[in-house]
Amino acid sequence: MIAGSVRLLINVEALNGVESVGNLVRHRSVPVVFRTSNGYVMRYVPAISGESIAHTYQFELAQLAKAGNLPVTNLSLSGEFVKFASDDFLAGVTPPKDANDARRFEVDVMLTDVVADVGGFLFAGKNPVRRSSRFYVGYMIPTLQGEEIPSQLEAQFHVRYSQSTQQHAIFNVEMGSALYTVSFALDEKTIATPSNAGNQVQGESTLAQQRKSRVEAAIKALSVIMNVSFGGKRSRFLPSAKLQSAVVTMSEFPFMPEPGHSPNYIKDTAERISRTASLRGSQNYVVMAVNNEGLDAGNAKVLSYPEDLITELLKLAK
Repeated sequence: MIAGSVRLLINVEALNGVESVGNLVRHRSVPVVFRTSNGYVMRYVPAISGESIAHTYQFELAQLAKAGNLPVTNLSLSGEFVKFASDDFLAGVTPPKDANDARRFEVDVMLTDVVADVGGFLFAGKNPVRRSSRFYVGYMIPTLQGEEIPSQLEAQFHVRYSQSTQQHAIFNVEMGSALYTVSFALDEKTIATPSNAGNQVQGESTLAQQRKSRVEAAIKALSVIMNVSFGGKRSRFLPSAKLQSAVVTMSEFPFMPEPGHSPNYIKDTAERISRTASLRGSQNYVVMAVNNEGLDAGNAKVLSYPEDLITELLKLAK
């Protein structure tokens, strides 16, 4: 499994809006609980949803699949991830006849679209079939450190003016700034592998032949997180963003790094995965980091750029 935690300094962003209230476009906010000297308190802070990040990840995966001559549907290429949800979106795949036909249907869908292989799908027809996503990501929230949360929401006033009608259109866009952190994981070992029970069906050998290319595309698509390529309102609210630090692990056992709230999160991740490996009787793991903050990286292998992390993961995946 590949997993990581990232710290990103993102200023003046409107990457994840929610509903409009009058002429105000609100930024997404969430309640978070953190500890102070007076006990636990709750604050509402700017956030970017995992759904927003996952959408961009899958869109990048679709483009990489097309460039690599891997199967991908036109809907996925256009960013419409309905992913075989009903009989109206089967893209030539025959619907399952009964519950015993689920494995055949899953393989046919995976052969039709890499995004459904990595990102999962749910066919909600007469005989439902599900494949869970191999990519996991949570909400991006401000780091919770010390007595305060380094974040701020502010609504910016804007006016559109028409000289011909001499009318003004007033609108406000709520923007956030914070040192954000987000965690993600990619179960690369189960890509191109059916999850529904049953005997081997036609097409599984083709999946096995494509497995290397599919895994490579899934790893390359992870770059959208560290490059802040996700979110909306980028045409006029392109954020000032910089990767501060990141830790990425690759192991033959399930493991999630420490979230990036503590300045010791890289070191703590390296120590925890070592202990987890000992408990499982395995030493087959790697810990890598990018450290632009001068944090204590412990035994992690420190690289200079986030692209170096992707390059190392591609080498290890082979």
